[in-house]
Parts: sequence; structure tokens; C-alpha cells
Amino acid sequence: MARNAQRACHAVAVNRSGTWISVALVIIGILAIVLGYRLRAIDAPEWLQPNAAQPTAAERPWTVEADCYSQLARVQRILQGQGLIQNHFTVENWPEGLTPSTTAPFDYAILLLYAPLTFITKYPLDWAGALVSPALWLGLVLFWTLFRSREFNRVGRLLLVVGSAFLPAFIWATACGRPRHQSLILALMAVGLTVEYERWHIEMTPKRAWNIFAGIIWGLACWTSLFEPAFVFVVLILFNFVVRRKESPAFLISFGVVMLIALILEGPHIYFPPPEYIDPLHRWLGTIAEVRGVPFTILAQQLTFIFLLLPFIAWGLLRRSIDRKVDWLLFILTVLLCLLTFFQRRWVYYASLGELFLVVRYCQVNPLRWTHLITIVLFVIGLADGAITQLEQRPEAANQPSPQLAEIAASINGSGGIMAPWWLSPGLLYFSGQPIVSGSSHCGISGIVASAKFFTATSWMEAERILQERKVRWIVVMDDPTYLYPMVNTSRGILGQPFYTEEDKGDVDSTVGQILVTDHMVPTSLQLRAVTSQLKLYEYLPNSGK
Repeated sequence: MARNAQRACHAVAVNRSGTWISVALVIIGILAIVLGYRLRAIDAPEWLQPNAAQPTAAERPWTVEADCYSQLARVQRILQGQGLIQNHFTVENWPEGLTPSTTAPFDYAILLLYAPLTFITKYPLDWAGALVSPALWLGLVLFWTLFRSREFNRVGRLLLVVGSAFLPAFIWATACGRPRHQSLILALMAVGLTVEYERWHIEMTPKRAWNIFAGIIWGLACWTSLFEPAFVFVVLILFNFVVRRKESPAFLISFGVVMLIALILEGPHIYFPPPEYIDPLHRWLGTIAEVRGVPFTILAQQLTFIFLLLPFIAWGLLRRSIDRKVDWLLFILTVLLCLLTFFQRRWVYYASLGELFLVVRYCQVNPLRWTHLITIVLFVIGLADGAITQLEQRPEAANQPSPQLAEIAASINGSGGIMAPWWLSPGLLYFSGQPIVSGSSHCGISGIVASAKFFTATSWMEAERILQERKVRWIVVMDDPTYLYPMVNTSRGILGQPFYTEEDKGDVDSTVGQILVTDHMVPTSLQLRAVTSQLKLYEYLPNSGK
């Protein structure tokens, strides 16, 4: 009897300690979600910058990149009844048009948020765009929290949530005001890699269901983009065929069905530039931060200093005697993605995902073991340091003068193409609804080159020929001479021409860019229609003054 009573007391104590541990894990998880969302709201604060036309800053949100306005313009056209599939349109790269690299899944993710927001705000599409990326992160957190995993215990799932909340690359990929398809790709790849562990579990009973689910997830990821997800998917398939010497037919069939649906609905999204635009395209891509490589120091900052310990973590994880095939896959993937990040920054989001899985898989088993505990402590310290560093390095100036773009677009009161610097054009398209010559898509490189030639032209006859070829009616430039050299030199860089400097001005004073920015000797066919604190709008009237 005494022994039974002692066992009962011990069981009660164990249950109580287990309850307290569960409560502690829940509290930590909730704090991580709240702080993670807060970081996503302040990482790019210009998404809520005030506008003189608004009584409060929070009434209408903005986006923080030109690509974001191109994305919202796609959804805008869907809402206007121009088709559920936006696989070709002429409003960008006007009047030629283009077949974009963006696809339907992210459009529909925005529309899912748009529907309920119509009952709450006057700007449902703006708010849907501003909140879709953090909402996808919250959806991923919900998935990690609720699904019953055989490979990730409570500690492991908590570390997944905490890591995704504070990793700098994760924060930027899912920041407020940044509706970019990377957030959807990141969420789908995270789910896909999680399911990769589950579907190879020896004791798993509903194997076919997991394999079908995994195939659908990877199919949606590759539908969203045939670049980064396709690379990861190919590595995954090759690994399974080489190491396991097999792959699930249900997985392959479900993936193939999704890709077939994508091909039928949208067609191929593969762009090959004409030969004369290959060099300008490479030079233009050189101005895009995500397409440039990153040095080792920046990579370590984005992945936090736990990145430096990855070789030791991988060794401790992979030397275990049990089946570690999926861990080996994650290790190989993470190494490859880190190497690719050295060449193009766009891979850093997915490299951070691989790092997160490796750290979690290592730490979740015996988390109180001293090596694992030290790793967890260093991981948390690294996350805090990385998040703080990223906030300290935020640029002071907004990437997009969104309130100014909205204000100047309100003065565009007639149909016709818009000629503007390529990084301003997508916002003008979204706010005015009028087509743009240049944009932020590499598929519209001919319009980007036309814009560059226009602003660097030293002959009005040459500039006017471009306006007529491109059916331009509206021209937007910066209303600040300090922006002259950045605007003109960016255009000259695309064209492969040497930059102007204060010491060597060359013929900059006779360029169209200089004429429009300074209002000096403006042709009579250009009429000034609006001026804001940063921008000015001209209307091109070809018969004026003749």
C-alpha cells in the first residue's frame, strides 16, 4: 500500500510538472507570435506613412517595393472583371504588353484576405496586400502548432515558431506592406519540408494521404514560381531516388496533376529576351538588390551567428545511428542554398528555412542536455541580435514615395500611357489605372530600355519619337534636382553608358531628365499638370504649339 501511495504521489508530481511545462511552452509561443508580428509591422514602417490627403496614417496602408504594386495591380484587374488568370496584359511594358513571371496562387491568397476586409475598411485591397505576407506566416505557425507530428515534439515545434518569428530573413520575407510571392513560397516550402519528415515515417499509417498532400504542396509552390521551389523540388526528388532508390507514385502523380492544371490555366511562364535586350537586362538586374550576391558577413547577419555553428550542429545531428535520411537532405539543401545566396540574395529566405530545420532537429531531442541547451541559448541570443541589427539598419528614406504617387496619380484624368522611372511606374499603374511603359518585371525589359533612352535623350526629336512609339500621354519625374543624377545615371547604366558626376557633367544639362526636373526650356508640347513635394506630372500634347 505504501509503495502504491508513493507511486501515486510521484505520478501526480510528474503530471503537475508536465502541466507547468506545457503552460510555459504555450506562453513562450504566444509571446514569440506577438513579438514576431510586431517586428513585421515595424521592419518597414513606411507602409503606414502619413498622407496629407488622409486624416490618419493608418487609414490606408502602402507597399514598400515597386514589385508589390505590380502584384496588387494584378489583383485589381481581377476585381475589375478582367479575368481570374492574369497571364498576359498590356498595361505594363505599354503598348507591347508582357507575359509576367508572377502567377495566380498569390493573387488568390490576397483575394482571400480581401473578401472579409470589404466589410471593415474603405481600402480592402490595400489592407489585403499589406497583411497577406504576415498572415501567411501566421498560417504556417498555426500548421506547426496544430498538426500531430511523429518527427517534431513540443519543443521542436516551439523552436520552429520562435525561429520563424525572429530570423531576419523570415521577418523581411513576411513583413507588413510587402505582398511578394516569396512569403507564399516560404510558407509552402516550410510545410513541404515538414511533411517530408512525416511521409517517410516507418510507422505512419495514412501514407498515401500524406504523400498526396505533399505532392499538392510542392505543386502549388512550383506553380507560384518555377525558380526557387523547382530547384528545391528537383534536389528532393534526386535525393530520394539516389539515396532511398524510390519515390511515392502518389506523391509524383499529385504533383504532376497540380502542375498540369497550372500549365492549362496559365501556360508556361518562361521568358527569353530578344538578343538585343540581353545585355541591358543583365545591367538592369545588376541594380536589383535581390539579384546581387551577398558577402559572408551579410549572410551571417541574416541567418544569425548560429550559422557559424551549423557544421557542428549538422555533425551532432547526422552522427546519430537512427534513420537520418531527411536530415541529410536538409543539410545538403541548406549548404546549396547558402552557396546560391552568395550569388543572389533572393535565396537567403530559403537558406534560413533550412538552417531553422537543422537547429530544431538537433535541439528537440534531450533539450536539457548541456550541448543542446547551449545551442538553444545561442540560437535565441542570435535571433534577438539579428532582429535588433536588422531594425537598426533600416534605411531612413522610404523605398517608395507612395503618398506622393497616389497624389500625383489623382491628377491623371485621361487615358494614355505613363512614362516614368521604372521604380516609380508600378505605383502609378496601381493608383491611376493607366498603362505604364516601364516597370519592375524583367519580362518588360524593352519598356525599361525605352524609359532609359527617353530620360537620357539629348534631342527632343529623339525623345518625342519614343513618346509616340509608346503612345505616352503622361510623364512623371522627381521634383528635386538632387534626384537628377540617380535617375539619369541609372538609365545610363542600363544602356551601358558612363555615369555623369559633378566633376564630369558631360551633356547632362541637355538631357530630357534635366529639362523636366529643372523646368528649364521645357518643350511646348509638355504641359505641367500637377506638382507634389516630390513629384511632378506633365501631359504630352503632340499638337500643342504647332
